[in-house]
Amino acid sequence: MTQRTGLASTIVSGVLFGTSVPVIKLGLGVIPPFLFATLRFLVASAVVVFVLGRRGWVKRELYRSKLLWAIGVLNTVGYAMQFEGQFLTTSSDAALIIGSAALMIPVIARLRGKEKLVWRRSLGVLLGFAGTSLVVAGRGLELGGGQVIGDFLILGTAVTIALIFVFSKDLVEVRGSPAVTGGLLITTATLLLPFTTLDLGRPISLGPDAWFYVLFLAVFSTVGSYYFFTKGLETISATVSSIILPIEVVVSVVLSVLIFRDSFSLLSGTGAALIIVGVAMVSLS
Repeated sequence: MTQRTGLASTIVSGVLFGTSVPVIKLGLGVIPPFLFATLRFLVASAVVVFVLGRRGWVKRELYRSKLLWAIGVLNTVGYAMQFEGQFLTTSSDAALIIGSAALMIPVIARLRGKEKLVWRRSLGVLLGFAGTSLVVAGRGLELGGGQVIGDFLILGTAVTIALIFVFSKDLVEVRGSPAVTGGLLITTATLLLPFTTLDLGRPISLGPDAWFYVLFLAVFSTVGSYYFFTKGLETISATVSSIILPIEVVVSVVLSVLIFRDSFSLLSGTGAALIIVGVAMVSLS
């Protein structure tokens, strides 16, 4: 597999990931957040076990890896915060703040001594974080405290995504992308189950529309996106692979504006522009 193929896989993953944010927002209208997240990963795990298991996606010895379970914990916490956060905030805000993970990846990689933090990436990190602050502050002024809580939960998700980007590469290099993808989805589904108790008392409607959202997220935005993401990590660095994030941001924001008619004030709009510029500078430098 060449570096060009790895980059192409990462771009496909970014597009698939980008569809998840607006679909999650749609699904939260009929399914409570923690149950929704759990169903997404349970269905994705079923696809892995029963459809892809014989293609190297399930390796029992991998589940003895402490690193896999550590990444699974990060992924579980991240998705729990994302689904609850998206219940409180707008789809476009969620997409923009999740994109700030790209600003954290080179910093974490630099702290681990894995990659250099050149001036262009440093400037992109500063611009992006300034933009994130403006988006959170702007939306807080427009829509109130609940929106701010949702934004901070999504920011927590961005931190977990950055950590997963960096630490997944070590595991992929040793175990291969299909097994790591399957392992991550199965561990996340298992660890999310206790969170469903937090939805007790919330209204639930599991009609055809709800199952469409679950199946779309499980097959396309989860199995497909994670597979192409880890496939890309086989030949490109964690920082280069973060190009997935500006692609995800653009796809998510465009879909959010089209579906939900999300709008921006001068403050939050300036922040959105700074995030996209910062993420692009980090990912493409």
